[in-house]
Amino acid sequence: MKTVLIALALIASLGIAQADDRKCDRHERRQMEPNWILERQSAGQVQGVPTSRIINGSREIDIYPNGLMFEKGNVVGIRPTR
Repeated sequence: MKTVLIALALIASLGIAQADDRKCDRHERRQMEPNWILERQSAGQVQGVPTSRIINGSREIDIYPNGLMFEKGNVVGIRPTR
């Protein structure tokens, strides 16, 4: 009888240990999208807001007055200033 109770306790604890709420993790990641414009400004990479934006498919490239072109947190090029 003791062996049966121990076996049932082990099986129950394994079932509880593997339970996970994965919906919560995905929901938090979706809400934590950073504001790239504010991140660039706080890092001192640029001043002000982008003057234009190029949208090519799923890519969004912000162009600043100093010619720097950013896609999310990455510099993707420099446009010559006129």
